[in-house]
Amino acid sequence: MVAHITSVTAQTKPKQVKLPKYKGDPGCVYKPKYSETERNKFYPFNIADTIKLVSFRNHRNNCPIKGDMVLVDSLIEIKTLTKADINNLTDLLYNNFYKQYPNYGSITQCFFPRNAILFIDKSGHLKEHILICFHCDNFEASSDKVTLGDDCSEKMEKLRQFFITSQVTFGTGRNVILYPGEESDDVIAPPIQK
Repeated sequence: MVAHITSVTAQTKPKQVKLPKYKGDPGCVYKPKYSETERNKFYPFNIADTIKLVSFRNHRNNCPIKGDMVLVDSLIEIKTLTKADINNLTDLLYNNFYKQYPNYGSITQCFFPRNAILFIDKSGHLKEHILICFHCDNFEASSDKVTLGDDCSEKMEKLRQFFITSQVTFGTGRNVILYPGEESDDVIAPPIQK
C-alpha cells in the first residue's frame, strides 16, 4: 500500500501583532552631578598618572594591548591627555545619564576594536585599559572595576567625537569596514569554541 501525502495551503490574512511599548529612553541627558574632583576619584582615573588615547589596526587575536603590556610599534596614533582633556573625558563619561532607565537591554555581536584608552601609573606601567569598537558602539574594559558610567545610547558617539577632536581619528569611521593594512579575515569573528 502506498501512502499519499498532500500539502494544502490557504491564504489567510496575516494577524497583526501589537508589539509592547518599551518604557525608558536609552538616550543620554547631561547632568553635572559629579564635580571634577569627584570624577578624578573614580577608578581608574584615581590610579593613573598618564592617560592616553590610541588607535591601532584590528587583527583578529592580535591586539597590541596584552595584560599590562602595550606593543607601541603597533599603535597608529597616540594622544597623551592634558588635565583639561581628562576633565572633559570624565565629564563625558560620568555626567551623561539615561533620560530614563530602559526596561530592556541590547547586545551586539560585532567587536573589532581599533581604539583604546590607556591608564598608566607613575612608573610607566599600564594598569588598566578600555578597548573600543566605534563601528558597533561597544567596549571591553580590562577589569570589572572599570566603568564608563551609564551606558546610554548616545555616549559612544560623544566618545567617538572626543577621539576625533583629540586628533585620534583612525578607527572612528562608522562606515569603514576595513582600514588599510587589515584583511577581511581579520574582521570575521572566529568560530565559537565548545
